[in-house]
Amino acid sequence: MKLKILQPQSVFMDETVEKMVAQGPEGAFGIRPRHLDMVAALSPGILAYWPSGGGERFLAVNGGILVKQGKTVQVATRMAVPGDLGDLQAAVRRFVT
Repeated sequence: MKLKILQPQSVFMDETVEKMVAQGPEGAFGIRPRHLDMVAALSPGILAYWPSGGGERFLAVNGGILVKQGKTVQVATRMAVPGDLGDLQAAVRRFVT
């Protein structure tokens, strides 16, 4: 499926992924290509995704809105920061303070 991360002035990321996990107000949830279409609010937290080429990658996001429609997931957020999981925990703490 296609994962697009949108920031106010730019498209931060546009990549094909196999699955992803995001953080909402009620906790973490996963999305795969065959899941039903949905809209969800995102809390400041870590967004994990698995690119088609393999591996696992992470982004810290400052909350936002996720829209899954067909084989496309769009995330609108004010800020996204890529990096290693341990480093991103500090970024999330800065988002919420």
